[in-house]
Amino acid sequence: MPPFLLCTSSSPVPPPPSHRPQYKKSTCRHPQDPISLKAACSPGVHSITSANDTIVGATSSINDRRNDLDQDHLILSLLQECTRAGRMREARALFNALPDKTLVSWTILMSGYTLHGPAIEAMSLFRRLLQLPSDASLQPDPFVFSVVLRACASIARLDLGREIHCSILKLCYMEDLFVANALVTMYASCGSVQYSARIFWGIQRPDLVSWSSMLSGYVKNGHDKEALRFFSEMAQAGVQFDAFVLSIVLKASANLGCINFGIQIHSCIVKMGFNSCLFLENCLMEFYGRTGELGMMRQVFDKMFEKDLVSWNTTITSYTHNLHDEEALMLFRALTAQGSDCDEFTLGSALQAVASMKALNHGKKIHGYVIRAGFESDSHVTSALLDMYIKCIDHETSDYSSNMVPLKLFRCLQSMGTEFDEFIMASILKSCAMQKDLETGKMIHACIMKLEIKLDAYVISSLIDMYAKCGILEASLTVFEGTKDRATVPWSAIVAAHCWNGRFLEALQLFRKMQLDHVKDNEFTYTSALLACTALGSHRSGKEIHCHIIRNSYESNVSVVNTLINLYSRLGQPQQALKLCSPIFEHEISWGSLIKAFAKAKDYEIILKLFHRIQRSNGQLDRASACFVLNSCGSTLLLNAGIQAHTYITKRGLVSDPYMSNALIKMYSNCGNLAHAINVFNQMTERKSASWTSMISANVHNGCPSAALELFMLMIRKGKNPNSDTFVSVLKACAQMGLVDEAFRLFISMTEVYKINPSAEHYCCMVEVLSQVGMLREAEHFIESVIPFKPGAPIWKALLSSTMVHENMKVAKHAAERLVELEPSDFITNALLQQVLLASGKWEDVARVRKRSLKTCSSWIEIRENVHEFVPGQMVTMEISDKLGEVSRMMEELGYVADKKHWLHNAEDSEGKNTHHTELMALAYGLVSLPHRTPIRVFTNARMCGTCHLACKFISTFVEREVVIKDTCKFHCFKDGKCSCSDRW
Repeated sequence: MPPFLLCTSSSPVPPPPSHRPQYKKSTCRHPQDPISLKAACSPGVHSITSANDTIVGATSSINDRRNDLDQDHLILSLLQECTRAGRMREARALFNALPDKTLVSWTILMSGYTLHGPAIEAMSLFRRLLQLPSDASLQPDPFVFSVVLRACASIARLDLGREIHCSILKLCYMEDLFVANALVTMYASCGSVQYSARIFWGIQRPDLVSWSSMLSGYVKNGHDKEALRFFSEMAQAGVQFDAFVLSIVLKASANLGCINFGIQIHSCIVKMGFNSCLFLENCLMEFYGRTGELGMMRQVFDKMFEKDLVSWNTTITSYTHNLHDEEALMLFRALTAQGSDCDEFTLGSALQAVASMKALNHGKKIHGYVIRAGFESDSHVTSALLDMYIKCIDHETSDYSSNMVPLKLFRCLQSMGTEFDEFIMASILKSCAMQKDLETGKMIHACIMKLEIKLDAYVISSLIDMYAKCGILEASLTVFEGTKDRATVPWSAIVAAHCWNGRFLEALQLFRKMQLDHVKDNEFTYTSALLACTALGSHRSGKEIHCHIIRNSYESNVSVVNTLINLYSRLGQPQQALKLCSPIFEHEISWGSLIKAFAKAKDYEIILKLFHRIQRSNGQLDRASACFVLNSCGSTLLLNAGIQAHTYITKRGLVSDPYMSNALIKMYSNCGNLAHAINVFNQMTERKSASWTSMISANVHNGCPSAALELFMLMIRKGKNPNSDTFVSVLKACAQMGLVDEAFRLFISMTEVYKINPSAEHYCCMVEVLSQVGMLREAEHFIESVIPFKPGAPIWKALLSSTMVHENMKVAKHAAERLVELEPSDFITNALLQQVLLASGKWEDVARVRKRSLKTCSSWIEIRENVHEFVPGQMVTMEISDKLGEVSRMMEELGYVADKKHWLHNAEDSEGKNTHHTELMALAYGLVSLPHRTPIRVFTNARMCGTCHLACKFISTFVEREVVIKDTCKFHCFKDGKCSCSDRW
């Protein structure tokens, strides 16, 4: 990417207040401040017991200051204070106490809900405001609209945002910069970045907030390349950058792995005088850490004039994520040695490094620090501690049973004099559940009762989970029923316990009882209930739970969304699942079930679009999903998309999997690129029978039967047993080469040596073997006398195809009659039937059948990742028409004469001019569009006619390139006047 010449000023520009990074800072007034609600909150407390207490406290303060301030004005001041501090219950009580609610009071409360949540309350207030009797003083102004638009953005409610946009247009507020900026943010936050861009480019004089909102929207939606291009446009427009803008560009550069661009931003930061900005220095270190440039990261860290805890955490975390665990621990020691305080993120990263190194002694020291610093009750730290102990102890007990891990963990903590509390016991119980160690779990349960450890919600849920995963659901129910205070967590655990043990109906019944008891749901409750719906195939219950999720604002929770996607995908509604894939968190979406659902529906185009989204958002695909993507590339014959998928798989380290290599071979084979398929096969370190079969099939599919038979013999010599699919491929190879005796030898050995019962596909291959060499009577006898079941359409198609080549009209008529009985509306059947009727001179019947089948006939070619389709009767461009004329003249000069037996009796072909057949239209387009000597690959959904086949042989003699045409039968590789099919297709 070229330099962007973006430094327009050498003076630093401070970040605007709305975008300046916020560090932990007390937002409460001093307890002795006369404006604070003495009756409502004490020092450090941000909530009240009831709305009545708030009003009493507020009234008391009002009476103290009645002489100085008007009552409404004082309540308004208190309202503003509460919303700034995030004390929304108090703010709502004060708002309700206002006798005359002005537009300012409505706006203050809506702003508070937008900032501190729940944002849906801001929307509810806005609707109430609109429903009030018409009053000019309460007419929403541009600032109100900007507030509610940001509320829509925070909860990603595009539908509400669009409604508000309509109101803005009616009131002609689009010229207001606050409103326009809020619209840009709203559309970007809801995933509609194209609408966001449309609004932005409609702003006459965008300010820095406008530019930064649009830039942030691109990055938030995974459009990192567009973000960098947009940043270059900002530079060209002379926009003065601030720290927020530069931090966004660093994030986009890290997402794309654009190290050079990030280094340019670093230079810009230095030139603009931002190199002493702590916020940007931390962003720089994060960028270098994510791109693996740890040396540059350390340089920034060492040169920092001032370091805060974020600086230390960023550096330690970067070392840990890049597996430089020793450096991470050295930095942690340096931080603690200078007496600086750590937080839960510092300790979590340090413990992660210890777990990776399996250094139990270092872990014990950090555990001591955790206890001294008072972090033993922090869930993040305790989880990291338990993970560290489990991995270290598991490493020490790897020579023994893994079931020893929970017990050894308990004894290790006991020997250290650890004071067991509810959290540690819950974590050990989780370890027992993971290992299904029922005996240790029972012992821990007994210890909990003996030590009289508090049975809080997490201990109860851990006990329920442990017994359920050990298969003792009755014990889980006993623990649950013995709980007096059944809060959300135990309820979630018992619902999940029933799902774990396959009791899905009871799980749903418990979920409904939970609703009746007015117990608040959480994400774990929803995911368990949705899993039960999926297992039961209950679409109605799933819809009901989805409504609960929306009402309780869980539709932006990634775990819940992934479970919903899985539900709709499994129930055959992938389009509904697709609607849930918000760009905001698409890098966290579990795409596997969605791709599988579309693969089941054979919607390959959607799968490829999803794959591009996954690539753009740096999402992850498992092995099965990656195979579905490769299958989609092969089914749509899109070679460039297949190469992109191959690159993705290589980067993810999946290419060494034999299953994945087989899928790659099949994809390249279907796309007509045998060389790439051979390369994948040769690079395989382990070749199983399936791999050999895939490669044999690829050779047959691409017109190399001799190579296929050689591979088969090599496979036998290597001691690999062929399977049913292997014999299908080698029998087809024999058919292509006309090896009748070899085919019968293989057919007999399949049953007698390898004990494989012949299928319809094997019998079809034998019919092809006999038919291809002109033994049509023998093939007909084989069908009627040897095949032990009623022959299907593929067998009759194999016979009929060969009868046309060998001009045996009697057998052709018999085969056509049988085929029409079986598949009267099949496209290929109609194509073959046309040729039989044509050879018999039945022109009216030909026209009737042809008219019926023309709707689905088409050919296409891929040029620079774009697919161009051609259909019969299509008006082509002058360039293609000229090329078709030029090709026709050159063919005639070489002595080409169209075979009249292939002409169709209609206006287009009345003179035998076949150059308007769709295959040749696509071929002509390839000749004018692709560079000289580049191979041309054309695909058609029909069987290639004899006239086109002959024409392509002539064309291949003078175009100085390979011409490949894939029809419904096989690949035809034309070169130097010859076809790979040896005129058998």
